[in-house]
Amino acid sequence: MKIKLSWIILGLLLISVGAYVVPHLKYWLPSTGPSASEPSRSEQATPEAAVNSVFQTVDQGADTDDPKSFMDDRLDDAHLLEGKNMTPDEQKFASLFWDNQRSAAIYHYLRANLTRSGETTGSSPNGDEATVSIAAQVIAEHGSDWVPANFTVQLKKRGANWYVDDLKTENMPNGVYATFQQRVGSRR
Repeated sequence: MKIKLSWIILGLLLISVGAYVVPHLKYWLPSTGPSASEPSRSEQATPEAAVNSVFQTVDQGADTDDPKSFMDDRLDDAHLLEGKNMTPDEQKFASLFWDNQRSAAIYHYLRANLTRSGETTGSSPNGDEATVSIAAQVIAEHGSDWVPANFTVQLKKRGANWYVDDLKTENMPNGVYATFQQRVGSRR
């Protein structure tokens, strides 16, 4: 039985390419969301707990006497966007979201409006998805007074944990992350 030399060369080529490709697949094809096998976390056990954790992180205490401490961001939205060089606080915040881009877009939106005092006003879980309504305060667009603002947070469940999927407001009814995606897509 003769085996052609071309078949032997093709086989060796496939083996050598496979030896390089298979270990790198997890870097080239990252997971699109959180792992289903992640351990349960108390701050994500319910939709309300996940949303409250987001708004507690964003609220930097506007009642303080030192305006600098309120105006300075504790988190860097560029680190959140890239998912690299994140501080422990940034990692904790990003873990509340379905992916890093969502955490960056939503954090940037909430901090740009100096959002504070977020309180849950309603919740409607539906299987592996939930919607939580939040009443908060934001700084007026062209002023220095606090005005009420309503947010709707959409969440998805993966394993035992709830993750923020998007944030909808009166200004962005399609969602902050969806709007971010459209703007990034239009620049390409």
